[in-house]
Amino acid sequence: MARVLANHSAGGRGSPENRWSEMSSRGHEGYRYDFCDPVHPAEMLDALRDFRAEGLFTDVTLLSDSGRVLLCHRMVLAARSPFFRAMFTADMREKRDKSVHLPGLDSEVLGAVIDFIYTSRITITQSNAFLIRLLDVDNCLGMQAFAELHMCRNLEVEARRTMLSRFKELVEQEEFVELSSERLITLLSLPNISMLKERTTLDAVMRWVCHDRQARLKHTQELMHCLHLNLDEDSSSSNFNMWDSFLFTDSASIRIMIAHMLKPSLNAARISSKKESYSVTQLGADVYVTGGYNTDTIEALDTVWVYNGDRDKWTLGVPMLWARYYHCSIALHGCVYAIGGYRGGAPTAETEFFDPLKKKWAPVAGMVFNKVGDPWFKGTCTYEKIQMYRSDLNEWSIATTCPHPEYGLSSVILNNCLYLVGGQTATVDCYDPERNEWREASEMKERRMECGAVVMNGCVYVSGGYSLSKGTYLETIEKYDPDTDSWEITGNLPIPARSHGCVCLYSV
Repeated sequence: MARVLANHSAGGRGSPENRWSEMSSRGHEGYRYDFCDPVHPAEMLDALRDFRAEGLFTDVTLLSDSGRVLLCHRMVLAARSPFFRAMFTADMREKRDKSVHLPGLDSEVLGAVIDFIYTSRITITQSNAFLIRLLDVDNCLGMQAFAELHMCRNLEVEARRTMLSRFKELVEQEEFVELSSERLITLLSLPNISMLKERTTLDAVMRWVCHDRQARLKHTQELMHCLHLNLDEDSSSSNFNMWDSFLFTDSASIRIMIAHMLKPSLNAARISSKKESYSVTQLGADVYVTGGYNTDTIEALDTVWVYNGDRDKWTLGVPMLWARYYHCSIALHGCVYAIGGYRGGAPTAETEFFDPLKKKWAPVAGMVFNKVGDPWFKGTCTYEKIQMYRSDLNEWSIATTCPHPEYGLSSVILNNCLYLVGGQTATVDCYDPERNEWREASEMKERRMECGAVVMNGCVYVSGGYSLSKGTYLETIEKYDPDTDSWEITGNLPIPARSHGCVCLYSV
């Protein structure tokens, strides 16, 4: 600043006094100017080098094996070298001594290191063996890249040794998260990387991806293949919890991929009993399959199976209070509700909910019966009333009347409207609870009794079902787009199916 003032000491409009006056007056008008001197870092480094050359403000003397004396500044050395930072901050004698002897470093090596710290410049040659002594966890990636480029075999070997022996520390470094995907794949493909714990390498990939999730998620599959994961059930569970803490909502596609890379035993479990007319709903990453009846004995079931999409694993859940089939289930306020259905050939109005935190089912108010005591049928006609449950009041009520009551309907919610699909006709009814209005949407391509239905990416997907006209189970899937009010066939199930459930897990 003294130089700037001296260069303009002649006064006049360009003088410091006049310029300061101009800036001050502009300040009253909201004037602001952010100034950055581009040569400031270089000038600061030059000043520090001059101070060292003149012996100004130095506070430590370094002594090499050959007796060379180097006057330095502790703060400068610690700022650029983890070795010196540890030396001057740890509870060691060197922290207090004015003179520090460095055994194993000759004068040439020590002089080159100190010159680099104060100038940022160094001449590299094949004979610079001392670079190996500079290797540390925070520079080994850069050293390894340099060694490959300049064919310094010894340096390359030592850099790799540092990377592998201190891999957990390496993952925490800025150099690591700034690696390109190609270099990270090369690193994870090193022969000895498999000697590391699986959690360590998985953590490394997650940290790298998290540094720029949007740009790096596309590389994750290739990176995961480098790890050759062979996780058991316990370790996979802890890894998924760890993944949650890093990737949050962006981890969905990664979760599915990891699950399929685990031991085959994790993917082998399936629902063991033969059942039909069960109900399916989703709560978070878990899919609950409740009740149904045994196809061998036609007995209503109270069993609950839970599929976890993170681990691709089925587990037997807590049984319901009441066995039931042809019932409805839904997730509400973090709990799973099982509603109505049949038992022993007769309809039931019983309702219960499961709390995953307490791991228990509890009863709530039952559904509304009609005058003849049957919640589903009125005379010989299918019951047309739409019932509504309020959990805050623990109360059921009649909300509206379905214009086309059908047997074997499926229902879904899209854009805050209730869609009724399937049955003996191709009619689709849509109910808007805010307006208390019904309207007919365009008809489906197929008539489907006991079909599956789910909302995904803003559209309704209907799968399978039983065709009365064809007398067969269906395997086709059709999609309804509310923007165009149109249906189209979009694919096929692996096998024809009826009385099955559909959920949308991770948008698939």
